[in-house]
Amino acid sequence: MLTDKQSLILCAIVVFGFSISGMIGILDNYVIVAVLVILFLLIIINIFIQKPDEEYNEEILDGEVKKSNPNIINNDNI
Repeated sequence: MLTDKQSLILCAIVVFGFSISGMIGILDNYVIVAVLVILFLLIIINIFIQKPDEEYNEEILDGEVKKSNPNIINNDNI
């Protein structure tokens, strides 16, 4: 969904958004709070969507490494 760079940019926007709007005193405005909460939820959803993809890729890479190296001693070779 989002790349790592886009996620970092969104995190920075949310952090600075809450900080600056808190200092200015506009967090009472529901539109500002809604936008910041939606961005925060977008980041959280992205974490859960990206996590299985990375685990799946690691399993594939581990399997390819094990298959490509016949010198690994395991129960099949003994």
